[in-house]
Amino acid sequence: MDQRRVVSGGRGPRHRGNAAAVLRVVSDRDEVTRQEIARHTGLSRSTVADLVTRLLESGDLTEATQQPGGRGRPAQLVRRADPQGLLLGLDLGHNHVTVALGDASAAVLQEVTVDADLDREPDATIDLTRELALEVLARKGAGLSDVAAAVAGLPGPMSHAGVLSVPSMLGQGQMRDPGRRLARVLGMPVPVTTDTVLGAVGELRSGAAMGVDDVIFVKASHGVGCALVLGGQIYRGSGGLAGEFGHTRVGDGAIRCRCGNLGCLETVAGLERVLAELPHPYTEASLTAEGVGDPVVSRVVTDAGRAVGSTLAPICNALNPALVVTGGGLGAVHAEAFGKGVREAIDRDAQPAIASALQVVPAQHGVRAERIGALLLARREAMR
Repeated sequence: MDQRRVVSGGRGPRHRGNAAAVLRVVSDRDEVTRQEIARHTGLSRSTVADLVTRLLESGDLTEATQQPGGRGRPAQLVRRADPQGLLLGLDLGHNHVTVALGDASAAVLQEVTVDADLDREPDATIDLTRELALEVLARKGAGLSDVAAAVAGLPGPMSHAGVLSVPSMLGQGQMRDPGRRLARVLGMPVPVTTDTVLGAVGELRSGAAMGVDDVIFVKASHGVGCALVLGGQIYRGSGGLAGEFGHTRVGDGAIRCRCGNLGCLETVAGLERVLAELPHPYTEASLTAEGVGDPVVSRVVTDAGRAVGSTLAPICNALNPALVVTGGGLGAVHAEAFGKGVREAIDRDAQPAIASALQVVPAQHGVRAERIGALLLARREAMR
């Protein structure tokens, strides 16, 4: 962890509390102006100016690239000073493991993705994660002792503490506390969140959702889920389970979902169901980049997008987001076909004024959004 401490300057608890509030705002938004800090903290501009100056002097903040501000001088941005050490971002999916190595600014230095079976072979998948971490570190002549922080994301309903709320949904009930298992093999704390949160952070901080305060990031792959961004912040709900709309019952579906319910959206629009809808001789490869543009594949993927969009519509009515970002194997790889279905269903089912003001766009980082988000969150952990 970074050894810097918030400067107190001989002032009392109130000053230190205000300084901590400023650091939280900067950490949450990566790069901000002093005016934005004042708006989000409720502190006066003069107080913010004084605090920022002192935090720059202490090394907790650093000046960033200037941002054009319209008329007059461009607004000066500040950001958290980079921590010391390397960062690990871990993305464990139902059928893959991705490990990304980042520098102190969360820029990707190395990354590797391999096939894995987290559902049937959880122990082997955890061991594989360690092997891949050692591999990417070795490419840079480094080891685990050089890592300042690591963050992991997994599919499934995850509490704020990183505990799987429905253990049967992942790893045959053996992945209830994935953070503990990862910490044991890596020898360091590994905070865990959902893969959708990772994707949302990646797109919010450096992708399609940059500068947008109210966003829904939808991941459609083997599972279907979303992450909510409200007021520029990830919203997890009281128990951390916000965004689990893939386990909403749709129609009269009779397929048993892995969550235990019948007819969940995931059983209609998940990758396995989409594959089952494709006629012979289409195979799983058809749902990779290889099948993009094929009219039959596009038709089936668009139908899946419509199912997702129809379930999203009431969420849009409730939250009035400005943007829906689609990611995952369907939402990013087959972005045009999937986004078309989402767009059509929201236009049909959501309140007209809300639908007309809403954009539906693919993840700018594609299927890499999660690993980028993991590194960004690891950077934040390293600065705690």
